[in-house]
Amino acid sequence: MGTWVLAAAFFSGPVLCLTALVALVSDPHFDRVARARRWVRGSRRRPDLPTPAGRPIEDIALDARRLGRQLQHTNDGRSAARIGAIRRSYDDVMAEGCAALGLAELLSVLPDGAELDAERRRVEVMLIGAGMVLEDTF
Repeated sequence: MGTWVLAAAFFSGPVLCLTALVALVSDPHFDRVARARRWVRGSRRRPDLPTPAGRPIEDIALDARRLGRQLQHTNDGRSAARIGAIRRSYDDVMAEGCAALGLAELLSVLPDGAELDAERRRVEVMLIGAGMVLEDTF
């Protein structure tokens, strides 16, 4: 009989303590536990990160791909003015991508010509190297 009493005391003590602890912790009016919960929740939060100033990089890349496709297919009857507008829009989007990624570019300062074409290609290579996908992979 002594063994049964010893076994009951051995198992009932931790069970009763655990039951009391659960009741105490789940009580919302227990001030110390409520403060500890708030502290734990607060410490697990990520620090507030600064919000980016411009558009999301995904939107910039989407516009660059769309405009790049339009520039690749310029012989479909569009006027020279329309092609020039698409090219300027493409340059603006590429410059926006460079600004978002912290890269230097000269697209807005160079006049039309071979230098601007070379700069456009250099910026495309830099953006691709930085991880921006500029071509669709169908």
